[in-house]
Amino acid sequence: MEWLTAVRGAVAYMEAHLTDEIGVKEVAQSVFVSPFFLQRGFSLMTGFGIGEYLRNRRLYCAALDLKNEGERVIDVALKYGYDTPESFTKAFTRFHGISPSQARSGSAPIRTFLPLSINISVQGGDRMDYRIAPMFPFKLIGFKREFSYDTAFSEIPRFWDELCEKYAYNVYAGNAPANAYEKALVDNCIGEFGVCIDGTDGNTFTYLVAGKYSGGEVPEGMMLYEFPRGDWAVFDCVGPVPEALQSLSARIFKEWLPGNPDYEICGNATVEWYDCLRGEKTDPDYHSAVWVPVIKRTEAQKRWGGTAAYEEYEKRGDKTAAAAKGLMNIFREFGNIKELSPDSPEAKETAAKLKAYITEHYYTCADEILLGLGRLYACDERMKGNIDAAGGEGTAEFASRAIEAYLKDPR
Repeated sequence: MEWLTAVRGAVAYMEAHLTDEIGVKEVAQSVFVSPFFLQRGFSLMTGFGIGEYLRNRRLYCAALDLKNEGERVIDVALKYGYDTPESFTKAFTRFHGISPSQARSGSAPIRTFLPLSINISVQGGDRMDYRIAPMFPFKLIGFKREFSYDTAFSEIPRFWDELCEKYAYNVYAGNAPANAYEKALVDNCIGEFGVCIDGTDGNTFTYLVAGKYSGGEVPEGMMLYEFPRGDWAVFDCVGPVPEALQSLSARIFKEWLPGNPDYEICGNATVEWYDCLRGEKTDPDYHSAVWVPVIKRTEAQKRWGGTAAYEEYEKRGDKTAAAAKGLMNIFREFGNIKELSPDSPEAKETAAKLKAYITEHYYTCADEILLGLGRLYACDERMKGNIDAAGGEGTAEFASRAIEAYLKDPR
């Protein structure tokens, strides 16, 4: 989905579900964007994380309900997802600076937090230079830590400093590695890359201080991460880090993605590259880069039956709309299906992963996914019937069979 449309859609979805139990996963699923990129991009564009925006909007609406409708505090607390009046009162007071009872009586002003309106204004003549770099699969190894989206900008630089002090200073001084971690740092040039990887809960992500894996032992506590073959948008950066890279990342989401007609993001990770051979990171002419995994938009539209086609399906409200939604979900996670050979180990592995994926993440919309595979990829009529009737415990099995049928006959 076009990036600006996705962000606006995310805001609309949150506004329609303020009293429902939703988080970043549900919001991301509604606009067919990975939780990682939605959370990261939304925060860079608006200054608010998804969770923070939901919380602020709920607390503002709660104040209006108390002030204008005269509802009881306990009822408003439950309405906006708080388990107890005490937890609601604590959050309410921290946000508004007054208690719920004061808001209810109208004796003090409340803090206003209106729905966001997402508009992009391109100013000045600066051009964002980038290049598309096709890359074969590659592996990185590094030290990992989980970070919250809300505090990552300040905490990640401290993580780098901590690792340098603990493992790098000894070898930088010309001494032989004293342990397996220092050896891994030297052998793999750890520090050349920083990697942001989607977390499992939607509120955090994994960050790696990494290098290219050269083989050998992976010490306990370190992480080996493999990237599949694909295209990357590479944005070169000149300036002291982390400030220059953080500014560039914000521009990618605010300017490049909304204004780029050819590519859109895919995958679940981004990479920072650091020049380890020349200069200091604090130098004004220090060189670094941001790598973003992308897919050519025309290819994405073909895979999903076309963005315009999807919008038309949705207007008609028929089952084909559900099919388009299902396909969007699948190719966000398994965008390499079309390139696989039917009898290859990768095809079987992908089918197995898809089975687990549907069961774990999209069980509630499995019928949509199966309908998408059966209808829009024209598997044989018997398979269509099976897919249309699939449900319950047989869902994952039919998904696997549908993929295998498509791989053998991708009409």
